[in-house]
Formats: sequence, C-alpha cells, structure tokens
Amino acid sequence: MSGDVVTVATVYGAILLGTCIGCGLTGIVFVQTVLYFKFYPSDSAYNKILVLVVWALDMMHTILIIISVWESVIVNFDKPELMDLIPKALGLSVAITAAVTFLVHCFFANRVRKLTKKWYFAAPLVFLAFLRLLSACVSTTEIMRLRHYSLFIKPFPSWVFTLGVTLSASVEFIITTVMVIFLGRSRTGFATMNHIINSLILYTLETGSFTCAVTIASLICWMVMRHNLIFLGMHFAIAKLYANSLLATLNTRKRLRADRTFSSQREADVYPASLNIHKSSQRILGPLSPTKNAHLNVNVETTVVSVIDDPCDDYDMADIESKGCDTACGTEKDSKEFFH
Repeated sequence: MSGDVVTVATVYGAILLGTCIGCGLTGIVFVQTVLYFKFYPSDSAYNKILVLVVWALDMMHTILIIISVWESVIVNFDKPELMDLIPKALGLSVAITAAVTFLVHCFFANRVRKLTKKWYFAAPLVFLAFLRLLSACVSTTEIMRLRHYSLFIKPFPSWVFTLGVTLSASVEFIITTVMVIFLGRSRTGFATMNHIINSLILYTLETGSFTCAVTIASLICWMVMRHNLIFLGMHFAIAKLYANSLLATLNTRKRLRADRTFSSQREADVYPASLNIHKSSQRILGPLSPTKNAHLNVNVETTVVSVIDDPCDDYDMADIESKGCDTACGTEKDSKEFFH
C-alpha cells in the first residue's frame, strides 16, 4: 500500500480502534435485544424474527472484524510488506454490514409507507436499499478476488464501494427527512397527541441523523484518504449503529405509551368532559372548554408512525383507520390505540 499518509496508526490503529468501538456497540445491541424480548413477549412474529436476524448478523459481523484485526495486527506482526493484504474476513464483513443496513432500511421504509399511506414513497427506498446491498456484494467479491488494498482502490471496483456507501447515506437521509416532515404535519390540537408526535420526531432525528453522519464521515474519509484505513474503522461501526437504531425504535414504544397515559391523566384533570374520539378525518369539531362538562364528538386523523400497543402491530394502517375507536379521554382503552 503506497501513499503519503500510510502509517501504522492510520492503518492498523484505525481498524483496531474501530473494532473496539464496534465491540462496545455490539454489547449495546445485545442488551437492547434482551430488553426487547423481555418487554415485548407478545410482539408480532415478524418483529421477533427481524430482531433475531439483525442480532445474529451483528454478532457475525463482530466476529469477522475481530478475526480481521487479529490477522492484520497479530499474525502479520512485524511484516510491513503485508500491510497491503486484505483479510478474507474483512471482505465478508462488508457484505454483513450491507445485509443489516438493508433489513433496517426496509423496516423504516415500511414505516414511511404507513406514515404517508402511499406505497410509492416507500418503493424507491427499498429499491435504493437493494442497490446498496447489491453493490456491497460486488465489493465483497472483488475484495476476496483481489486481496490487496492497492488493487481495490483502483477506479474499478472502488466506484462500486463508493456507490454502496453513498446509497446507504442517501436512503437514511431520505427516510429521516420524510418521517420528520410527515410527523410534523400530523400535529393536532391535542397536547397528548402532540407530545407523542414530538417524541417520535426526536427519536427519528436522534437515530437517523447520527447513523447518517457516521456513514457520510466514512464516505468522506474513503474519498480523500484511500491509502489508509480510517474509513474502514468508521465503516465497522455502521452495521452496529443501524442495528441499534432498529432496536431503539422498537424498545421506545412502552415509554411512549407511558408518556401518553400520563399526559391523558393530566388532561382528564383539566378537561373532565367525556370525549368520544374517532380516527377518520383531520377535522376537530369545536374547541375544548375546561369549564364546560359537555360531551363532544371529535374526529381526529393521526399519522404517528409508532406502535403504542403491541397487539396492534400486526394490523395494517388502513384497517385500523377504517374501523376507528370510540374512547374516553384518559381511559385504559384510549392508551391502547394504534397511532400512525
């Protein structure tokens, strides 16, 4: 490997540090997985299988990057002529990263579909995510074939790897932006609903923006410093960040439900009137008055893309909206509604 920034620190040090950070993130993924199965034992089979697959892929990815660092730092110790050699396990880790990214992107693309109620918003995201997976598979094949960094950074196949990382960052950015915009438009005149929507927007920004930022940082390092492995150290963390974003999204549902129950109780103290809420339109009929003990029929359409109650996760948004739910403000039944 040649270049003016090639040192032990920028090659071995970068992947060693990236592996240490990745192992720490794997621990967080494991804890979140345990918490998921503890707090959501009756969740849908689809979610359970998805969590298990993502966790297994993340563990496999961790094993592969540890093997890669072991071969590079220990097996090839004091052999500078082998700094250009790419361990086979490292090539496989690129494909595993793409697989985790693809699954998480499909999960959030489905949420975009539910949020917007339009499949053509989600279909392009799934297509771009599949292209990212395909490009990563090509990159893995070329890494296994070439086995040298100096050959991999040539115009081909380097542009394939560039395309894959670019697509990953782009899909994450689009998903985050679409969800924030549509969630923002879903605010109603109810403080309880707005509180949940604001929480979802915050979670979306926290999980999406950080993952996107790390992916972009890895891409920039790859573009401007291809003769060292700083980009690869960052790339090691991408799969773990995607896995954590998925699990964090699933595990925050109980907190949102608790926040909703607390907010509903507070509103019940202020508004003692009995409210019948039906999810069918965006019209709010009549203002709420804290001094009048009247019955108001309120038609509200909410578009919060979160599963507040576990059993509702198996329902399609259209089915729930068509059925509707008559509830009293602050009751147990009200806290079990499905918000999209």
